[in-house]
Amino acid sequence: MSQAFYRRLCLLCFLLATAGFLAELSGHKIGGGFAHLDKVAHFAIFAVLAALLWKGFKLKALTAFIILGGYGGAIELVQDNFTRRNGDWWDLLADIAGVVSFYLVRALWHKIRPRSQR
Repeated sequence: MSQAFYRRLCLLCFLLATAGFLAELSGHKIGGGFAHLDKVAHFAIFAVLAALLWKGFKLKALTAFIILGGYGGAIELVQDNFTRRNGDWWDLLADIAGVVSFYLVRALWHKIRPRSQR
């Protein structure tokens, strides 16, 4: 698929993630009692966003880390100050862990797989 496709998909995912993060939801009802499911969701969403940023825009890890870290921090500040939800800095840590994990897995993938097999 083309880089333009991944750019559009990335922007769509950013919009959907933002809507989801800012929705007036009760965290107690999400996940049916599974403790910290929201952290798992933050981790997964930010790993996917990192992958889409890389596929669509070919950003270096540090640039993606700054963009997604800033985005995650902004989401938590907005949640805390402008919605009935509370900003949670543990969510930001899960966000950052998702981004770092994507780039670590990507680096490992490139290290163990010869270029000719990619």
